[in-house]
Amino acid sequence: MPRTVAKCRCGAVLPADDLPPADPAAGGSSILAYLLILAVLGAAGYWALMREPAAPPQLDSGAAALLPKPQTGEAAPRQRELSLEQRAWDAAARMREAKAPATATTPEPTPLAEPGNTPALEDMVDSAMPSIVLVETTGGRGSAFYVQRDTLITNVHVVQQDSYVTLRRMDGSTVTARVHTRAPAFDIAVLKVAQASPSQAFLAMGSASQLKPGQEVIVIGSALGTLQNSVSRGIVSGLRNSGGVTLVQSDAAANPGNSGGPMLDRSGRVVGILTAGYRGQEGLNFAVAIDHARDILDGRQTNLGSGQTGLTNIEPIGGQGAESDRRQQQGQQEFLRRVESAEQAAPQLDSAWQRFRSVCYKSPIRGSFDREWFAVFTPGALPADAAAGCSDYYQAMQNEANKFRDYLRTAVQEARRANVLPGTIRDTLRAKRLNHDW
Repeated sequence: MPRTVAKCRCGAVLPADDLPPADPAAGGSSILAYLLILAVLGAAGYWALMREPAAPPQLDSGAAALLPKPQTGEAAPRQRELSLEQRAWDAAARMREAKAPATATTPEPTPLAEPGNTPALEDMVDSAMPSIVLVETTGGRGSAFYVQRDTLITNVHVVQQDSYVTLRRMDGSTVTARVHTRAPAFDIAVLKVAQASPSQAFLAMGSASQLKPGQEVIVIGSALGTLQNSVSRGIVSGLRNSGGVTLVQSDAAANPGNSGGPMLDRSGRVVGILTAGYRGQEGLNFAVAIDHARDILDGRQTNLGSGQTGLTNIEPIGGQGAESDRRQQQGQQEFLRRVESAEQAAPQLDSAWQRFRSVCYKSPIRGSFDREWFAVFTPGALPADAAAGCSDYYQAMQNEANKFRDYLRTAVQEARRANVLPGTIRDTLRAKRLNHDW
């Protein structure tokens, strides 16, 4: 192509070309050719760019491990077609799944009567209620409970000489049961229902042999023959023997009509059949050990006795029971001594409280107490500004009251450890005007 310039960009003068000057029309054709070459090169670069996508940004090692691995064979082309945005979305989703905590599985429910399982008291009672019924006989009323869908346990003195009795459930419905077995020696009667409901709830039988003084028990029955499925709670006072029959002594409140009802441990298993109490003696009730009923049902007990039932010659079982009785008696005497000491100290605080009430605070006290100054132990009984103007005096009096409370609280706790009956503790404190939630 002929040269069209006479001077180089570096400043050097070029020699003149012998060829004729360029035609303007030919210069236009050269420009078009140059543009065409640029277009072809641009198209080739775009095609190469589309065939080889840019490498994705580097992720940390944890995220990189979550990206899909390159595939080989027939699946490779499809893997290359995934856009960068799709790969990043998949990686983020996998990272969220990896960081999400595993879903906790809900354990299967365990029956309340399973050994070692201690449900909430209200749950245990609610589960036991459908198994307990009111027994109506020609001579009166009592209680009974299902141990199988067609079998119930009650007392002989509840059914008396009746061959058939009426069972009244919690919902008011009734069913007739036949007196299948009488065991006067144990005051146990076995009832059978002809057409048992497949959905009838029943109680599991435990054993009284492992009971210990102080262990919590629950009694459910038809108190007074009218208050169906009344619940009371107490502790085991001891195991006794009456003519070869094992009895569980308890301070759980029981009344006529409770007879034949179950005594339950905290897992909901029957440990005794409430049978008797002493009139006029609060917190003194007995239940026949459920072990005797189990032996009768299984056919291991054939001598069922005859004649009248009753408690005779009740004695502690073994040396352990006798030792428990001695410890209980000593604990009761020690508790009485401490309460009498507290009664002698109380008048000093009575006087201090009267001075405080006459000078510093004359408004009413919220609540009722054996001694009015017990209000300092009860949140909300006194307003926050009760000690206004007498703060030092009130603080000193409150310190002495707290010492008095700690003394009685220790006395009550040690009495309970010695198996002193709760009724005895309560009655002793009431007699001395010292009853409070110590």
